[in-house]
Amino acid sequence: MKNTLFASFLLSGLFTLGCQSVSEKAASVQPLAENTPVPPYQDLLSRARNQSSVATESFFINNWAELEDAAKGLEQTSRLMSKSADMPESKKESILAVSSDLNREAIKLKEACRAKNELEVNTQLQKITLKIRELRTN
Repeated sequence: MKNTLFASFLLSGLFTLGCQSVSEKAASVQPLAENTPVPPYQDLLSRARNQSSVATESFFINNWAELEDAAKGLEQTSRLMSKSADMPESKKESILAVSSDLNREAIKLKEACRAKNELEVNTQLQKITLKIRELRTN
């Protein structure tokens, strides 16, 4: 009996954590207000990773509206990365170049999404994932 109760409690806790993770990812797709201060670089990098994950998941289930929202969010996030005051100085030049590339890829993703071009969306998602990986600081 105790094992069943413990397992039920554990599963409900895991379910709750899973829901929070999904809602956090969904919130990351929403654009930031234009007049808010630029978030720290690491927050923007996490945001880009979440937006990329949401885009990939949306593509998998053919949710074109959410995919386009994720592309718009990535476009904004990549622009903000270049304005972040706390990006590592030793990687500043690289971050500026790669975030600019990421911005171009996000625009292409948005266009491919509007055309419902599955092949191009897949290509852009791959490129975006690699660009975000390049933006890591460690």
